[in-house]
Amino acid sequence: MEKRGTIMNKYLFKKGWLNIKAIFIILTLVLIYFSGNAYAYKKIQALPYFKNKTMKVVIQITQDNPARWNLALGNAAKVVQIMSAHGINYKVDVVAYGPGLKVFMKKYDKRFYPLLQSLSTYGVNLVACHMTMLAMHVHEKQLFPFVNVVYPGAVAYIIKKEMQGYAYIKP
Repeated sequence: MEKRGTIMNKYLFKKGWLNIKAIFIILTLVLIYFSGNAYAYKKIQALPYFKNKTMKVVIQITQDNPARWNLALGNAAKVVQIMSAHGINYKVDVVAYGPGLKVFMKKYDKRFYPLLQSLSTYGVNLVACHMTMLAMHVHEKQLFPFVNVVYPGAVAYIIKKEMQGYAYIKP
């Protein structure tokens, strides 16, 4: 009797194992299908919060890396574009210090000049660190004309902005 039960258990286990595999595969496919579609129905609405407020952002540029500069300036441009399109007030400051100061300098990568000028015309405050300028022996006339200089330096400026409710972005 035991021998027959053991054979029967092995047979049922194998049959059950195949059923479990099939059920698992079907459930996985169903979950993948619905989870992919579920995101299409979930829309997180962040903008209504700012309807009667001002979105305030300070974006830091500290690296000597044009890809990072592009990312930071792209973030600023997106804030301007989206907030303008929805009629939301914004204040955006792009602060460069350390090796990132080069993004604001005339003698370096000039491909960012049109974007920087455009951001400036849309009210984005472009800020260069005075302490970095001293360390790098940079004069104000070496910066683009629409760049402002912060005294004594950018770190204190960023802290001040955070205390005023600005979101701090460091791409």
